[in-house]
Amino acid sequence: MVISRFCFFVFLATSIIGVATPTHANEQTATPVSCSNASYDTHNNYSQELSTEHTLPKKNGGKISSIELHQLNVFDTSLPEEDNALFRFANEAHITTKPEVIKSVLLFTENSAYDPQLLIESERLLRQQSYLYDARIFAEENCHGDITVTVVTRDLWTLLPDLSFSRSGGENSSRIGFRESNLFGYGKRLSLTHIEDADRSGYLFVYDDPNILSSRYQGRIEYSDNDDGERHYIGVDYPFFSTRTPVSYGFLNFANKRIEPLYENGETVSEFEQDTEVTQLYYGIATAQQANWTRRVIAGYRDQTESFREVKETTLPIAQQRKLSYPYVQVQWLETNFIKVKNFDSIYRTEDLNLGWNINSQLGYSNDSISNDDSRWILNTTISKAHYTSERSLFRVNFAFNGYWNLEKGESENLITQLNLEYHLATGDYQSWYSQLNIAHGKHLTEDKQLTLGGETGLRGFPARYLQGDRRIVLNLEKRYYWEYDLLHLFKVGGAAYFDIGRVDGKTLFNVNHKFYKNVGFGIRMAPSRANSGLVLHLDLAAPIDKPSGVDTLQWHFTVKNRF
Repeated sequence: MVISRFCFFVFLATSIIGVATPTHANEQTATPVSCSNASYDTHNNYSQELSTEHTLPKKNGGKISSIELHQLNVFDTSLPEEDNALFRFANEAHITTKPEVIKSVLLFTENSAYDPQLLIESERLLRQQSYLYDARIFAEENCHGDITVTVVTRDLWTLLPDLSFSRSGGENSSRIGFRESNLFGYGKRLSLTHIEDADRSGYLFVYDDPNILSSRYQGRIEYSDNDDGERHYIGVDYPFFSTRTPVSYGFLNFANKRIEPLYENGETVSEFEQDTEVTQLYYGIATAQQANWTRRVIAGYRDQTESFREVKETTLPIAQQRKLSYPYVQVQWLETNFIKVKNFDSIYRTEDLNLGWNINSQLGYSNDSISNDDSRWILNTTISKAHYTSERSLFRVNFAFNGYWNLEKGESENLITQLNLEYHLATGDYQSWYSQLNIAHGKHLTEDKQLTLGGETGLRGFPARYLQGDRRIVLNLEKRYYWEYDLLHLFKVGGAAYFDIGRVDGKTLFNVNHKFYKNVGFGIRMAPSRANSGLVLHLDLAAPIDKPSGVDTLQWHFTVKNRF
């Protein structure tokens, strides 16, 4: 029923909202100009899956004489299984991505010098766009020694309902709305969503422009009107869109006023009002290092205020106001070592996985003469790395360390250290084992901070935020299945059977709890193959083991995530 309503909403909404005449994609094959026979099968290369690999000319230099775009539509109606009235109507109603939008993502232009690395990175950047399912870039040397480039992309259906439902611990949460990630074919993102959960309900509006006026500038506007406050965000920046981008700069302003709860065993035991205001600007430069390394140095200034007030439901002490006004220096070391994988974070889709190091560290100093608050050092560091331990297994690590050092108190404040370890073992073409271990430790957390566990945070058989404290450990074990099945030619389907175990202890609001909690469950995964392919729909049923009193026998969740 969920699927049928999903399909009906998508096509009905498009027929109502589509006001521009669609540009139809070229689904015909073409052979680039060459002095010799092509080294690849053009029919396979221009297929919907775009899976055939092609070796680029290795020579540097020379001129790119032409760039030809081949834009495939959402459905391939040349295939009997996709040649029906509904899919033909969808192709007719779909507004194909404008050619200038595709070209604005590329790191090369006609008459520029040929560099195969720029073509490889451009292909990755195209796959990151939410309006494209896949992309391939081919190149050949012509009779004059120049390079002809062919860019093949497949469009997605981008007008979608934004749906998410779950019930946990007797509480319902939901998201209902729509999102358009390729507005009129120009790559702009627009969404309006009604969000309701145990903490608040309200509306969220987002407009995101990844290429302002077909330039490299990006802009984002958010506004949320909730029953407990409101939120706004506005930001404009010129990002490090490529490993060779020499500079980046930007500005943002953010404000969020809301009622925040504190939890004990999944129940709200106190509430307080929190008002956060942030203004930040930065400028960065990048330099290429030896091999595949890039170093980026960013200097910026951030002004941040967090205020706390009692409300009628306040029963516990609240945190004191924090005011931080500080310059900072941020350094990033990025190693580029990408490979193409499938059935990793998505289902039967080309994924770009970086096996290289990504080290990002920031240091700032907020002086009491400027902030009119305690002087603090601000520390933030993240380190990530992926590594193939064998031909069929992969290990991924992520380490994060952030918080303050309060000079007046001579101690750390809100210092949180996290280590996340993932292990993938492919046991066949259609199944794999997956495990994740997450360890988090908080030190000197203020009254507004909690480490929680439950529901979608890693213990799926328990209510959201069932456990709380300042030390957390959780282990997830999954047997994953990737079925070679295209449901209604709209979804790639997978499944997962899993076991979760975890605990949170340390500083608690009331009762110290050192017990490990466990659950088992099974879930269906659906990755849209004709719509926004960066998402994976999760339908989960989980049951706690040795069920505590007050916890439901069965928890169910229907959520939308960006990973399997």
